[in-house]
Amino acid sequence: MSYINKKDVKVAHVLPKFDVVLPMTRRAQVAETLRNFILSGQLAPGMQLVEAKLASQFGVSRGSIREAIWELIDQGLLVNRPYAGTFVVSLDEKTMTEVYSLRRTLERYAFTQLWPMRDALFRKEFTSRYKALASTIRAQKRFDAIKAEMRFHSYPYEFSSNQTLLDVWEQLSQKIHLSFVMSQAKGMEFVGEAERYFLLALGDDLDEMLVEIDRHLELGLLAIRRLAEKTSSPASKGTD
Repeated sequence: MSYINKKDVKVAHVLPKFDVVLPMTRRAQVAETLRNFILSGQLAPGMQLVEAKLASQFGVSRGSIREAIWELIDQGLLVNRPYAGTFVVSLDEKTMTEVYSLRRTLERYAFTQLWPMRDALFRKEFTSRYKALASTIRAQKRFDAIKAEMRFHSYPYEFSSNQTLLDVWEQLSQKIHLSFVMSQAKGMEFVGEAERYFLLALGDDLDEMLVEIDRHLELGLLAIRRLAEKTSSPASKGTD
């Protein structure tokens, strides 16, 4: 299944403005800027990136652009199609079902391992991240809420002190983040869902928390399925 028809492909002729110059190599700066544009929805799924245009807009060599592009391809945010070009990845239902299935296994394992190690530090930091998430959702700051959501869910992996587990999560989280941008699945009603997850994560019943992980991730998949149905419906394929 593909969300983007070939005839609907957009070319990134003009990038959003970027004002901050970071203390990085040119390749790293370009990669970070493009990553931020993708994960904020400013470069939409299916949009084509053209090396020559990017080199001109960034004021760097095509070699630096090419290296940055391949870094984002490795991270799963861009895809190179032979004889067609480089595009922002468009996630289909099958891919996200696979991602969420793997995430379910990882998250259940992470909480099983960290459960007896939860201390005052864990509770303080997890509470802080939850409050930041709830605040952005209530303020209806959609992209800020997505970033806060990812930061909230990253903490159990960070706290686990398992570097391999954290590395796998960071790879998956790029696609999860992008799926949030695509589905725009953030709103006032999600506050209660985040609160339930948060309270059980600080509770005393690991089995109940594991059930909640399954339920929470199923809600995420439901948003993806709704997006797939909406995108594949006849109405979504009408003329502009």
